[in-house]
Amino acid sequence: MDLIKELDTLEDLYYGEWEEDKPTLINALIDLHINLAADSDTFNRFLMQTAERFGGAYIPYLFWDKLAAFLQNPYERTWLQELINKFVFSAFDDEEQHMMKPMLVVYIARERRFELDKIHALYLEKSHPQVQEYFTKLIQFVDRNQKATEMYCDKFDLLKDMMPNFDLLNLPITQLRDKLKEIL
Repeated sequence: MDLIKELDTLEDLYYGEWEEDKPTLINALIDLHINLAADSDTFNRFLMQTAERFGGAYIPYLFWDKLAAFLQNPYERTWLQELINKFVFSAFDDEEQHMMKPMLVVYIARERRFELDKIHALYLEKSHPQVQEYFTKLIQFVDRNQKATEMYCDKFDLLKDMMPNFDLLNLPITQLRDKLKEIL
């Protein structure tokens, strides 16, 4: 499979006959995501190519996988930082912002301050003021709301080995645990 051709085709459809219909795009990208996840090199190529396309619509799904990897191995932070860079400079809208929030809270809570400062210096200082404000609020949230932050961390820990499911991630933790008992 030629990944670039496949993504070009999806991009043509997305901005053409799909008329920027995100659910249709996301379903097509999830199929690619599943097919490419077994080979880390191919998946990382997919990640880099996809993060730069579609106005950042698929970044939350990519971030989910890389956040799960980071929680197991902190040296995986490079991919997360690159995704944050792509997110900061993408044309993300409220939907992506909402999807990224719980994962960014987990990342900020679990990352070293030095690395967060590096992200700020490399990406955030050069970004739009509204993006800077968004990230500042997230950092302040983590600093001021330990219990809520831990709940976000606990919820992501429960879900990290699954394909991204933002509906489950947004459930209160007690409902999430009950739902997971039903599913598993």
